[in-house]
Amino acid sequence: MGDGQSAAEVLSAELAALRARAGNPSFRKMADRSGRISHTTLHEAVRGTRFPSWDTTREFVRACDADEQQWRSRWEELKGVPPEPEPAGAAIGTTAEVTSTEPVLITSEPAVPEKPRRRRKYALAAVVFVVVLLAGVAAIVVPKLKSGGLVDVGARVPGDNSKFVGDVTVPDGTVLHVGETVQKVWELQNTGSVPWHQRYLQRMDLPAGPGTCRTPDRVLIGDTPPGDHVMVSVPLTASPAPGRCWIGWKMVDAAGAEFFSTRRPVYVLVTVVS
Repeated sequence: MGDGQSAAEVLSAELAALRARAGNPSFRKMADRSGRISHTTLHEAVRGTRFPSWDTTREFVRACDADEQQWRSRWEELKGVPPEPEPAGAAIGTTAEVTSTEPVLITSEPAVPEKPRRRRKYALAAVVFVVVLLAGVAAIVVPKLKSGGLVDVGARVPGDNSKFVGDVTVPDGTVLHVGETVQKVWELQNTGSVPWHQRYLQRMDLPAGPGTCRTPDRVLIGDTPPGDHVMVSVPLTASPAPGRCWIGWKMVDAAGAEFFSTRRPVYVLVTVVS
């Protein structure tokens, strides 16, 4: 690959550019359009850490309304897959029948159908298993229900809970120029029963490295009663050199202690170009 880039890095950059041309839809929206792949798998496709499968690439391309055949050719070119040989015209329809080596099972006795009584026995056992499984799930989930919503049992404060609503600005994969500054905004919701007061979003990679994107160490979350939404904003300056920039953020108190230690972070993901 040119400039020392791997095939995975080249393809991820091209997919990120395709997504930008499509209006930078969120990965969750792309996953909804596909209906066959998760938003996390689509996100991995533009990180450049490993070469995505054709199934992942195809769903990414479809979600961006791009030419699937054109991207199939590009994927094969970067993957190093040789094109399929054209079949010989004279051999079509005849050679496969003569040279096929696939084994054929020959039996002189007809298959005996399973007795209806045994089938009913198996069906009854399956129904009993499903009923027991649903009862077990209800025993786990129902006690956690409070005021119509699920409570995060891993929260530091009983009854506390949060929900990531979406990226308001700078969606994942946004292309920035070296040194460019933008305002990143997330929308969160307080889905628990505990009011939020004097809470912050704090970078997970502190102290930040010298070559990463620059942001404040943490930003204040406005007071948020249960059920309300809040916008959290942070200024983001692109790194001094081209590359990918991923920064995770966790909700903490004034002392830096996390409220949801088992939760995945909210994050910003951008591609920096010269």
